[in-house]
Amino acid sequence: MLAAALAISVVTDLRSRLIYNVVTGPALLVELVLVGLATGLPGLEQAGIGLLICAGPLALGLLFKSNWMGMGDIKLMAVVGAAAGPTGGWLFALNVLFCISIAGGVLAAVPWLIATIRARPRPRYVPYGVAIAAGALAAWLLG
Repeated sequence: MLAAALAISVVTDLRSRLIYNVVTGPALLVELVLVGLATGLPGLEQAGIGLLICAGPLALGLLFKSNWMGMGDIKLMAVVGAAAGPTGGWLFALNVLFCISIAGGVLAAVPWLIATIRARPRPRYVPYGVAIAAGALAAWLLG
């Protein structure tokens, strides 16, 4: 479920700069149901902790209304966090958040540096869905 939600979100974010609720909502719901069925209440607690770790700080960032991220990004982070919690607990959820942050920084910095070197307008949009997918993949591969 997580891989499908990330893949679809990468495509839609690159094409239309949107991450759709029709992807993140059902993904989160199915994920929580499966975690609940497989692990019961302890797994759901871990999913909730992972969700708060990954999406909480980003949701607070909306208070400052950045043009770099939107609600779709935060909802996708919630999906990733809810999967990370039961996988490896709160520490793994922090690792996932760290990997996504690094991927987002690279994704923002490289085009900006290239535009600066070539004296062109700097990009005004970062497809953060790509960073979320890359960071989540890196975290799971690194363990």
